[in-house]
Amino acid sequence: MGNLAHYLEMVTKAQSYQDLVFLRNRIFDAMEAELTEDEVETIKRTWTDRAKDESVPVVPAGQVRER
Repeated sequence: MGNLAHYLEMVTKAQSYQDLVFLRNRIFDAMEAELTEDEVETIKRTWTDRAKDESVPVVPAGQVRER
């Protein structure tokens, strides 16, 4: 089994929506292969809640967002 706490920490410490998207694109397949279905749902709910959090910037601090 994988490490639920590790994946949750990655999601909760993402500094921007851009980071969250990177995590979704890079780790969700591996996570789904390693964790139980309940653990995967927990991480997906955490990811969704964090992505909807309007206090999370779109891009990391210091990076200029292109228009």
